[in-house]
Amino acid sequence: MALGLSLVLASCGGKSGGDGGSGGGAKSEVIAIAADPLEYINPLNENGSPGIQVAMAMFAPLVTTDPNSGKLLNVMADSVTPDKTSQTWTIKLHPGNTFQNGQPLTAKDYVDSWNLTAQGSNAWKNNGFFSKVEGYEALNPETPDGATPKPTSVKALSGLKQVDDLTFTVKLKVPFSQFGLTLQYLGLAPLPEEVRKDPDAYKRKPIGNGPFKLAADWNAGDDIKLAKWDGYKGPLVPEADAITYRFIPNADTAYNEFLAGNIDFVDVPSTKVKSFKDDAPDKWVTSISSGANYLTLPAWDPRFKNPKLRHAFSMAIDRKAFADLIGLSEPAKALVAPDMDGYRADSCKYCDFDPAKAKQLLAEAGGFSGPVNINYNTTSATGQINAEAIGNMIRQNLGLEVKYTGKVGSEITELADTRKLDGLRFSGWGHDYPSIEDYLTPMFKSNGDANFSGYNNPALDAVLAKGDAEPDPEKAIKLYQQAEDIALEDMPLIPLITKSNAYLHSDKIEPRVSKYVGVSALWATFK
Repeated sequence: MALGLSLVLASCGGKSGGDGGSGGGAKSEVIAIAADPLEYINPLNENGSPGIQVAMAMFAPLVTTDPNSGKLLNVMADSVTPDKTSQTWTIKLHPGNTFQNGQPLTAKDYVDSWNLTAQGSNAWKNNGFFSKVEGYEALNPETPDGATPKPTSVKALSGLKQVDDLTFTVKLKVPFSQFGLTLQYLGLAPLPEEVRKDPDAYKRKPIGNGPFKLAADWNAGDDIKLAKWDGYKGPLVPEADAITYRFIPNADTAYNEFLAGNIDFVDVPSTKVKSFKDDAPDKWVTSISSGANYLTLPAWDPRFKNPKLRHAFSMAIDRKAFADLIGLSEPAKALVAPDMDGYRADSCKYCDFDPAKAKQLLAEAGGFSGPVNINYNTTSATGQINAEAIGNMIRQNLGLEVKYTGKVGSEITELADTRKLDGLRFSGWGHDYPSIEDYLTPMFKSNGDANFSGYNNPALDAVLAKGDAEPDPEKAIKLYQQAEDIALEDMPLIPLITKSNAYLHSDKIEPRVSKYVGVSALWATFK
């Protein structure tokens, strides 16, 4: 699944006990990431969970959510102040911060880094974040769907202005009351001048401004070894002196490495949700995931153009049976996570399991031509099982032929990004900041960073813009709910389930657990 950084809530678990992990020292830990190894480290060009996990250690955001109070906490920022309309925001940096190469951290670093990301020709993954900033279109000319924009003569957003060494302003195209919350996103981290001059030269030797720095040379495919950086002056300093991120593509293998005593922290894979408590007594914690999982339909394939056909697919799926198969899951009948302000439990009127209605809608849509292809991730132990479960429902309840294509996740993503993927795929999303808007803009706005389906509806874009411009948070939520209703009617993504997550941890650490920002090994306490 393609995933944003999913936060987790409502945690519970047992006391630590047993033989412990293999961090290699009193305050060192090994964290497993069940994914392909990273090719580079650049938070401005990364919106997947594996890369963001590493970026959280090496880069510091402007603001963050306080894990104890849930309120916004300044990190690199000294203050973030909107004007009366919430259209122009003034950001003042806390003095005295530097990058890990000793360069002082200034407003220019943010302005230049953001301009670099906003240039469409660079094709950095967080480009879409800047679509709300004045001048974005000049750096991102209209381009055929799936193609990279050509370089333009304009290299800077007109809405970004440096005021002095520690102050810059951001003028948005329209007022956006949620903008202060968005500044905790790691995709806005600054890059120092030497990295900006040649990003490719530093893609495997990043220079951050966070609590950890590279402890050893790193090549693609290697473990990422980090050491505490004494120059970090921000709040919430982790206890660990050293962290190793170990990338293990097969989640079951990562799990077994933990059981063998070689890992200090690991996600419980879907294959182990019914056995992890017995496998690792008193070494687990569970939590409700602040995210959702979907079946994604390709908007670029004309066979899926009719909304009634998409509704038919949705109503042919028995979400309760699928959730039971996955484990630690509940059926989803909304596009946003249950813990968000503005969540409505039954906002999706096409998410009830009704095979007869599904067949009727399919007939009204004129049927479907050819087999339905479902793509699944071969590096996931349950990828094929999940695909076949959904496929069997479509075959049995709609009478359609179904086939399956297994590929590594990165290949599926690349094919989808270039609008060459044939058929359906699974996707998921977890918010980067606690707002219903962060589910709707990335996945459903025409230029959203996580617009998995290639969906484009100007009416939805217009309602999102109204929500962004509404300074009253409650009124803004009502508008965002209208946008969700439009997306549910069009249904480029079919809600499937919301999951609970489970983690195992060695007896040497106690992961930080917060009902506001979830479970984290990075901020674990040591025993």
